[in-house]
Amino acid sequence: MPETRLAVEDVSVSYGAGGAAVLALDRVSATFQPGEVTLLMGASGSGKTTLLSILGCLRKPDSGRVTVLGSDVMRARDSQLVNLRRDHIGFVFQFFRLFRSLSALENVQLGVELSGGNRGRDAAGRALEAVGLTAKQHLLPQQMSGGERQRVAIARALVKDPGILLADEPTAALDRVSGSQVAELIRASAKTRGIVAVVATHDPRLAAIADRVIEIRDGKLHETPEKLQ
Repeated sequence: MPETRLAVEDVSVSYGAGGAAVLALDRVSATFQPGEVTLLMGASGSGKTTLLSILGCLRKPDSGRVTVLGSDVMRARDSQLVNLRRDHIGFVFQFFRLFRSLSALENVQLGVELSGGNRGRDAAGRALEAVGLTAKQHLLPQQMSGGERQRVAIARALVKDPGILLADEPTAALDRVSGSQVAELIRASAKTRGIVAVVATHDPRLAAIADRVIEIRDGKLHETPEKLQ
């Protein structure tokens, strides 16, 4: 059995106060393993992004336990959480979040340098080669298609060799072909690198790449016994 790198136990999160309080997560528990792709599915406002932000050490829950790469998030100092995010967690977002004034290579290189890595340009070049964009490494984001920009974002997330990859609606802004390419990149990265990959999505097509599908309803997790078709 692979080691557990990422887990939540009895985690709860609410927004608002008093009678206006909304329970986004209600004592949820889950363990995520290396080499697995897990989909978090649910309606808008169901808590997918809230859970993803907790797994990514972007916020702490109101209660419960969160373990990220052996660290107890609830006990960790803010500086420790910054280091975890910077060095060990790769993020992929719906709208890419690339710097418009930087080329694809420079955007990925920045990911290396922020993590304190050496030989950033070489590493960035290899990362772009891995996602099939060597020929377009000197283009600006606005000179690329949506699918190409998302592949740059994935290269930036993977260039620091993270133990965890978190993606929030990575295919929502893409057409069918580009979405399939991005989905397969996420799957291949998890399998070949042994990464824990968790994807929050509305897109049922992504079930084809998933090892597990977890639906969030009314703040609770419901694991789908069979992948969606």
